[in-house]
Amino acid sequence: MFIFSYPLKLLAKLNLQHLQINDALIKELPTPVAVTDTQLNFIAYSKRWLIEHNITQGEIISVNFFDALSHIPFQFKDILNNCLMGNSCQNEGQEFKKCENQKIWLKWNINPWKNENGSIGGLVINLENITAKKQLQELVEKAQEVSRTGGWQVDLLTYKTQWTKMVNIIHEMPLDYVPQTYDECFVHFKEGEYRNKIIAASNEAIKYGTPWDEEVIMVTGTGKEIWIRTKGHAEFIDGKCVRIFGICQDIDKYKRQQLAYTESAEKLKKAVTASKVGTWEYYLDTGKTVWDDITFSLHGVPKDNFTGSLYRNWKNAIHPDDFIEIQKAVQKYYNGGGLGSGTVEYRVLLPNNQVRILKSTVTVITDPKSAEYKGVGITQDVTNEKLAEKKLKEFAEITGKQNNSLTNFAHMVSHDLRAHSTNLSVLTSLLKDEKDEDQKIQILEMLKSATESLNSTVYNLNEVVQSNSKDIRDELTKVNVLKVIHTVKNNIGTLFQEKNATCTINVATEHNVKVVPAYLDSIILNLFTNSLKYSSPSRDPKIVITTTIVDEFLELTFTDNGKGIDLEKYGATIFGMHKTFHRNKDARGVGLYITKNQIEAMGGSITVQSKVNSGTSFKILFLLN
Repeated sequence: MFIFSYPLKLLAKLNLQHLQINDALIKELPTPVAVTDTQLNFIAYSKRWLIEHNITQGEIISVNFFDALSHIPFQFKDILNNCLMGNSCQNEGQEFKKCENQKIWLKWNINPWKNENGSIGGLVINLENITAKKQLQELVEKAQEVSRTGGWQVDLLTYKTQWTKMVNIIHEMPLDYVPQTYDECFVHFKEGEYRNKIIAASNEAIKYGTPWDEEVIMVTGTGKEIWIRTKGHAEFIDGKCVRIFGICQDIDKYKRQQLAYTESAEKLKKAVTASKVGTWEYYLDTGKTVWDDITFSLHGVPKDNFTGSLYRNWKNAIHPDDFIEIQKAVQKYYNGGGLGSGTVEYRVLLPNNQVRILKSTVTVITDPKSAEYKGVGITQDVTNEKLAEKKLKEFAEITGKQNNSLTNFAHMVSHDLRAHSTNLSVLTSLLKDEKDEDQKIQILEMLKSATESLNSTVYNLNEVVQSNSKDIRDELTKVNVLKVIHTVKNNIGTLFQEKNATCTINVATEHNVKVVPAYLDSIILNLFTNSLKYSSPSRDPKIVITTTIVDEFLELTFTDNGKGIDLEKYGATIFGMHKTFHRNKDARGVGLYITKNQIEAMGGSITVQSKVNSGTSFKILFLLN
């Protein structure tokens, strides 16, 4: 079967008689190959050619290339004409514009074939439509661009390093650059504390499998120092670390903002400490009050024109919403709450309607001359300090949401797309080996359904990327639960067949919930794959899914008869990161952590009941539409 090893080179050397003899062999080629005459009419073609270009009208012998392949842009004819002049042409991927809003990517390898007299008899064409692959690649690259995140890995068997394009961009290095040695991987980190931290973290991962997540300074190829976030994991085979891999994210902008906020807060704190502080005295028995000039100013009371009781003016200056609590504190001391010190914070409403936050520290003592109780205190303006603390807290919340969004997106890309990839790979393999035409048609329908589902997943992931900077609660949309369950189940149909699994679905067709579609797909997929992955070896997997309305929520119950989980041992950590409960080699301990994170981000909750060797039942609450 030499033609499978070098099909295009050998086919180009065959004359018309040989092509007719080898027509059956050409049809079985595993690649989309076709042979034309000089008029670009088809002489022979492989079955894969029809599938690749969605040709359904049957026989295309003697049909012109552009009549049979109407989706191919007509400018491709220039390439074919050039090859008819005796030139070979190969391209790994070129974009063509079909119309104003539609593009197509093509990959080809074209060789002319000759007649017995040496004249060119036509072309041998290997042509693939790689538009879907390119769109997926663009989506991943866009996601990396938006989050400024790249991936890397080091093969510890060969010490070969691989970087994605974004890692080179972050490092300001040529796009074709990769470290040539293991040690070279660390020279980009700033020498000293940060380089030592990453070296120690990688050694810990290689030795013990401990993952790392660090924020460090690196030096770019242009000599610029920037902050990055680097995460790393180790892969072990037979107890030996064979690979470390992870992500590199450019966090320089918001890290510097965070440091600026921290520095500003520290400066404010020092400034307040070093600023003038008002002092005062208050006699609990007589009500006599003594203020210095700064205390007058802090409370907005003009000293020069002051008349009446200082205590009364102090009460009048306190913000109405804070007065009751402050009065209780004063009354405690007045009623003999005991000697000692205390601090109170309260707002004052100044004559210009400006609100300031004051902090007063008081110590109750006994006057040595009169033996009267008096409070001696200091008061300072802490308004700026409080506002800085509020900003820091808001920034921390934003950073936390961004980190959770990144973790969810990375999980969905790796977990959800991996499921589609596995399904497509299995179906493609079945199609290749299947001889029965009816079975091939059925597999082709399954492939069509799988690719449509993949397109839906890519669309949902794109929606997640677009909404990355928004509050997730604002992105909830109405989704039909039953439809999602059936779609996800169909996507992993080959896994169900391998496990001989059955699934009973008791879900009403009208049950809709408010969710992020990509999150719900990921949640259902994770529950299905976990049930099948950790099924009992002594019985066929059985899954039961039911839904019930509980107040403003839809309760989804997902039950299986698998291995079960020892909740007495693992109950407190079942939804933790990197927590595994079985000895499966592919267990990573992130699925349930991500699932819980996604559910709670959408305003829901998840609980679990399980018994070892009996099965597991998850109850999930989703917001009703």
